[in-house]
Amino acid sequence: MIAIVAILAAILFPVFGMAKTSAKQTASLSNVRQLGQATMMYLADYDDVTPPIYYYDANDLQLPSTGGFYYLGVLLLPYLATEKALLSPNDTDDDPILHDSQGRTRFDPNNELHYYIVGANASYGYNYRYLTNKINGPDPNGTNPTPFYYVGKPLEEIESPASTIGFGESTMKGLARPGGGTIESGIGYARIEPPSRWTGVAPAPSSTGQLWPRFISDNVVICWMDGHAKVSSIRQLKGSNVDTLHLDHLWNGSGI
Repeated sequence: MIAIVAILAAILFPVFGMAKTSAKQTASLSNVRQLGQATMMYLADYDDVTPPIYYYDANDLQLPSTGGFYYLGVLLLPYLATEKALLSPNDTDDDPILHDSQGRTRFDPNNELHYYIVGANASYGYNYRYLTNKINGPDPNGTNPTPFYYVGKPLEEIESPASTIGFGESTMKGLARPGGGTIESGIGYARIEPPSRWTGVAPAPSSTGQLWPRFISDNVVICWMDGHAKVSSIRQLKGSNVDTLHLDHLWNGSGI
């Protein structure tokens, strides 16, 4: 009898594990669909101009825990049913840099940096290189100390929204962190980079522009700019030609 139970357990436990993973991936797909729908609503409210990757104004503390940094995820919060849509079920890593002065983790809603983290370290990165415009100059509407800032891009400049990546599963792993050092954990990140900017050697996240498979090896959850979402092979998100236009053809809106 004991032997039979052991055999059944050996058969069923992997099945249960796969079912659990599948359910979490379905939840992640639901999250990015919500982000796609939220982006559509944002576009409707802002004259068909995409949201910037972030807006900074130290004097704008409507949400004090942003510290004045209103990253994309926070900009989309008014259009989301819950901020949990910004967090993948498998984005469970923590990092000391995101703890506040009381030692509260990134997952604690009482963290003094809560809404900064919600935006800057969302589980789904934004195709910001092609969906925003970088303006080289001081921001006339904020207090950004950097010599550049980001603004949205008119939707009409995206020729093929259905073939243009909007969001993808992401990580900050391997990137420099504020105050020095490098992020070693798999925490989410607000940005993903197109193939023309992929650097390094796999499995380093920089080799795939910070795209980060959280469920199936080499596959990521992607939301496209027309709002549809699916699981895609990372290799299929990169063009075969070496020139930037063709390398980035699923990122740059060209529809080629």
